[in-house]
Amino acid sequence: MILSIMNLPLLEPSSIESQIISVLRTGPLATTSLVEKIQTKRPNTPKQSVYLALRKLKGKEVVAISGKVVSLHQVWLSQMRRFFREKEDTVGLQEASLLGLEEKEQITYTFNSLLSLDMFWAHAFMVFMDNAKFGDSVLLYNPHEWFLIARTKSEVGLRDEAGKKGVRWSQLIAGKTSLDVETKRSFSGKNAEYHLLGKEIFPSNYYVNCFGNFLIEVWLDSKAAEEIEGIYNSHHTINTEVTTLFRRIIDKKGWKHKMKISRNQAKSSKVRSLFKKYF
Repeated sequence: MILSIMNLPLLEPSSIESQIISVLRTGPLATTSLVEKIQTKRPNTPKQSVYLALRKLKGKEVVAISGKVVSLHQVWLSQMRRFFREKEDTVGLQEASLLGLEEKEQITYTFNSLLSLDMFWAHAFMVFMDNAKFGDSVLLYNPHEWFLIARTKSEVGLRDEAGKKGVRWSQLIAGKTSLDVETKRSFSGKNAEYHLLGKEIFPSNYYVNCFGNFLIEVWLDSKAAEEIEGIYNSHHTINTEVTTLFRRIIDKKGWKHKMKISRNQAKSSKVRSLFKKYF
């Protein structure tokens, strides 16, 4: 997804524009030297493409060109510093509100699309993950692990972050269809446990993550849950068609998905007791 910050979109790391900004972070360069550095980073890139990218960045006032020397525009740098400073303050307050929950306190959110839900879910997940310590566990229950199919990079990234911190990832999946089995083979690995139950122990639209006494609970719109279940019942191999179907569901709007983040020792103890039967 491309989001706009100030007058510049957040670029793909491999793009020429992104590479130019990265190179110029160390200071101004002659245009010929800049082209050489970009071609080293991106072999076979025509110099005309670098000059075109420079013109685009100049038009957005991201770079300044004086004679044959290019540098990052100081006004743009100032704007970016201010943006990230303000963003950091906002995120810090949000983290404090989640980690500062008292026993039996909760915060509830609603989302009209699975994409917005999953993006905030990943953010909240990482707030608790960042606070976890080596040897801790994160417990996850899903009807199906369809996120891995639809948003592979994001989901694998969360699991890998747990591995880097030495946090054990234990996941229960209600389903045991062909897609569930295939997902388990591709997702299980070092520091990750993955068990297929073959039965529902919670409602078909319910998901829960447990970090100590903190819980992230999610209830998908029942219609979305039905569509997801339909894909699992009608397809037997993870392929482009299946991925496309899930991504279409993610992009749909107009549903009502609910998330509750709470601190509840009694409820989290029940979740942990359930997981002890399988891990």
